[in-house]
Amino acid sequence: MKRSDIYPHRIAATGFSVVELLVVIAMVLVLVGLLVGGLATARFRARVTVCANHFRQWGIAANLYAQEDRQQRLPSFPLPLEKFANKRYGDLAPWFVSLQMGTNLSAYGVSLPLWFCPAKRNGRGFQLANEHFKARHPGQTLATVEELTEVWREQAEFFGAIDYCWWVPRPLTGSTEVYPDPKLCRSRVPDGWPTRLEDPAGASQPILTDWALGSWNDDLTDVEIQEGNGGHEFPAYRTVRSLNALFVDGRVETRKRKELNWQIQTGRHAVLY
Repeated sequence: MKRSDIYPHRIAATGFSVVELLVVIAMVLVLVGLLVGGLATARFRARVTVCANHFRQWGIAANLYAQEDRQQRLPSFPLPLEKFANKRYGDLAPWFVSLQMGTNLSAYGVSLPLWFCPAKRNGRGFQLANEHFKARHPGQTLATVEELTEVWREQAEFFGAIDYCWWVPRPLTGSTEVYPDPKLCRSRVPDGWPTRLEDPAGASQPILTDWALGSWNDDLTDVEIQEGNGGHEFPAYRTVRSLNALFVDGRVETRKRKELNWQIQTGRHAVLY
């Protein structure tokens, strides 16, 4: 005789125990965490790829510009050092560009999106510029390089601060000096950066890079990366993962964090790529 025949009112328990339920919930949370982390990594890698594509467009534009120049000079527009507050060479930075650069290069295909790195704080550079523009033009959105130049002029009057480092040496108005020049500032690069298409420095030194800032140690012999200060930042941890670098021949390199090194000192910081 079956046990169920003796106790027909009793039904075998088929539910989960509390421990089993907790184990299932924990497993689900782990799987969700892995999925979310994988999606965040995929989005981050996509932004780095978009940044690299921007760099390739920059390379085409720089070459077109240089080919039209009689001396094959790369784009280089003057910075007015005399208008900086302290008028000191050391106050300059490689992300400072002339207001002329935006309008002059737009004719060579450097459109508005190319001025901003999508992998730097999730495109925060464009968001800030757009917020500034919309505050002056309610109901409108930043859409052209000419409008971006207007934002630069309102923010700093005589130069633009971009998401990248433009390493092509540019003249300083009222002076025979150029920036950047390793002879005039602390630099790890003794030979400087290319000024023309056929410049030998173009084989080893880039013309455009993402940038990250570093802090010097006490004896100024080594630099530690400052998180949240440029570069391709992984949003979940706000850490610099990589940078892109563009060379005269159009080559784009993605340099991982461990490959970065300081290049030039600006103010109290070191610029890395």
